[in-house]
Amino acid sequence: MSRYDIIKRRYDKINRIKMFLTGVPSAIIIGLAIKLARGKISIFWTIPVCIFALYSVPSIFHNILKTVSPHYKALVNELRVIKSEIKSLRDAVNKIYIKYRLRNRGEQFKQAYDLTGKQIDECEERLAVGMNRERKEIWVTCFIRNAEVVRVTAAIGSAFRCSPADDPRYWKKHIERLGCDELRQYHNHPANNNRTAPSAIDYQTSYSLKQMLGRHAKQLRSLIIYWNDIGEWRIIEHDQKDSYWLIMEFDATNQINLLR
Repeated sequence: MSRYDIIKRRYDKINRIKMFLTGVPSAIIIGLAIKLARGKISIFWTIPVCIFALYSVPSIFHNILKTVSPHYKALVNELRVIKSEIKSLRDAVNKIYIKYRLRNRGEQFKQAYDLTGKQIDECEERLAVGMNRERKEIWVTCFIRNAEVVRVTAAIGSAFRCSPADDPRYWKKHIERLGCDELRQYHNHPANNNRTAPSAIDYQTSYSLKQMLGRHAKQLRSLIIYWNDIGEWRIIEHDQKDSYWLIMEFDATNQINLLR
């Protein structure tokens, strides 16, 4: 997990504790107040009073708990520190995204993000930014020689599926002609929930591609890009059967350290 994943989990846990400690007593008091006021005030006044109470009573309990409970005060302070760090991480991710211009309408994906001639790491950063922006599945095939992208094809699909931009039956010829030592087939799963896995179709596709590549099958790597909710990207690799594994996880903390 990246630093963001770790602190966001802690942030959510503290928030739940905070909501419980202020929300439950508030709900009890509001319930008692409504019960005591029943028949004494009209429904016209009951609704705005309840709305006011829902916003004000938790705040009152929050301030009381900060005063009387050192443990609660420490949690609130930790929450503030984590929130500030999360903002820094979001800003670091945004700085990467704004390095790359938006794709123009009708422009090819591979041209918009200038993928050819890039080293693998830089190419994957560009893919992560571009694919996340599109909110669709995109298929990118990178022919690699000495860790450099020497040929690339890309096709934008729908929100749920994609396919190659060219005929995979010719890939082995391109591998031989260009002297490639690796063929990377990327596509993305657009959801930004930091969780994904290859589908049955993904496994079947990998199997079919390997069959077409013949003696070059070992050079194929099937990769899936996905993100967490601030846009940090991860890449998993999968085989043609039922296994997958994480090969790359971008952590914005490293970007912050580089800027210092």
